[in-house]
Amino acid sequence: MIHVCYGLYDKDGLYSKYTGTSITSIFENTKEKVTVHIFHDNTLTPENLNNFSRIAENYNQAVKFYNFDELCPEKIQYLREKLGSVFESRFSVGTFYRLMVNKDFFQPENISKIIYLDSDTVVNLDIAELWNYNLENYALAAVPKIDATHGYMVKNKYLLNTGKVAVED
Repeated sequence: MIHVCYGLYDKDGLYSKYTGTSITSIFENTKEKVTVHIFHDNTLTPENLNNFSRIAENYNQAVKFYNFDELCPEKIQYLREKLGSVFESRFSVGTFYRLMVNKDFFQPENISKIIYLDSDTVVNLDIAELWNYNLENYALAAVPKIDATHGYMVKNKYLLNTGKVAVED
């Protein structure tokens, strides 16, 4: 089983569509079973929660929800107090949910590894390639977005043919 995690803050109810697109891209390109874990707060509407559940059901995959406003309100309040000015600029509180990804949330299932993705990530390969990467001696691995993905995107025929990405010499 592959485990993928997202952090979602959806103040106006419109950001969930990006998370849904990312999840769908994983399900479309991955042959193995995947469980998606969504860290969220009370901004996730029941309608969007149901939409995520339907997507997973349509692909015979699984999705689990973790409402941080209910599970750890003191940690969320701490983040808002300490990082308040950051939330008023470029980032939302959902950006910082990734900091709370730890084994405590996954204890009943004994999950030892998880892939965290931003909601605006479109996965155009089998996520098992990333999942199966050997991280035996590492607690954490990260990928800088531009360096790791731009070269692949430019070689993607769809992006080139539609002119969405310029060809580099």
